[in-house]
Amino acid sequence: MYAVKNRFSGLLLMLAMIMILTACSSGAGVPAAKQTSASESGTTSGTSEANTETSSGSGSSEATRIYKSLSGDVEIPAEPQRIVTDMYVSDLLVLGIKPVGAVQYYLENPFYSDQVTGIESIGDRNAVSLEKVVDLNPDLIITYSNQAQEIENYQKIAPTVVIPYGTFTNVHDEIRGFGELMNKSEEAEAWLKTYDERMEAARSKVKAVIRPEETFSILEVSDKSFYGYGDNFGRGGQAVYRALELTPLERTRKELMGDTQWKEISREVVGDYAGDHIFLTVGESNKNYQGDSIWKSLPAVKNNQVYELQEDRYWYFDPIAIQGQAEEFAEMIVERAKQNRK
Repeated sequence: MYAVKNRFSGLLLMLAMIMILTACSSGAGVPAAKQTSASESGTTSGTSEANTETSSGSGSSEATRIYKSLSGDVEIPAEPQRIVTDMYVSDLLVLGIKPVGAVQYYLENPFYSDQVTGIESIGDRNAVSLEKVVDLNPDLIITYSNQAQEIENYQKIAPTVVIPYGTFTNVHDEIRGFGELMNKSEEAEAWLKTYDERMEAARSKVKAVIRPEETFSILEVSDKSFYGYGDNFGRGGQAVYRALELTPLERTRKELMGDTQWKEISREVVGDYAGDHIFLTVGESNKNYQGDSIWKSLPAVKNNQVYELQEDRYWYFDPIAIQGQAEEFAEMIVERAKQNRK
């Protein structure tokens, strides 16, 4: 009888312990702590404002914060691990972040092709595969899209930050903006320090061989006309006018360096947009461009100061590309100056 009583008492004790453990585990989904910190930034794209941490019963934690984007507040992971982007590959790589997916065109960028191993293609610029994006299981999507339906589709997959094309007008604002977005402002400043040093070195090379008043134009040749470009629309514009600080024609400054960044130019008036030096974007069909009599009469052509740029290399306009292009342009100018002195 005593043995039976003892066994019964032991069973009651075990049952009580199980009930206590069950009660503790039932509160595992309740947030253990919430932290809020205010942050102000001068970046163009947005700022981070709030930080919220939730703890699960397994002891792991998942933190989120509120990012104030141009399209509104977005709750994003404090430390996203699986980012999908369309065009902002360069900005993430600069900060030491490798996205899991990106648009194929930007994965083909020659200025960081050695850094994209392992990043999967989500399709091309006008044909992103939502199925592929879903398969990559992103915890954050960063897009430049201005299409409401596309943005809505992304938002159904993961928290989505919209940074429209043209949001940033210079490398410093862009990298600092992404440093704010990714909570990596120190990494952003470290990269910019190196960037500034490299650009100063490139500018010094150019200043040694050209006069300050010499002007530079950016043109692109097509079958029937030319196109002129400003300082924020690819074709090397950011590198020429912003990084190297080369002098544009006054007409270029007035017509192509504001909201309007490009225009078609008829062959008859191309001389009005041709500086002392011309960076000329060409395609496969018009390499080694010879032009007509009007083209051949331009001072830049006569003085052997036209620099041909292959479109598939110089259409890119991200921070890493701008840095590489500026250094390449500096070398082009120096080498051409040497040739012309012979």
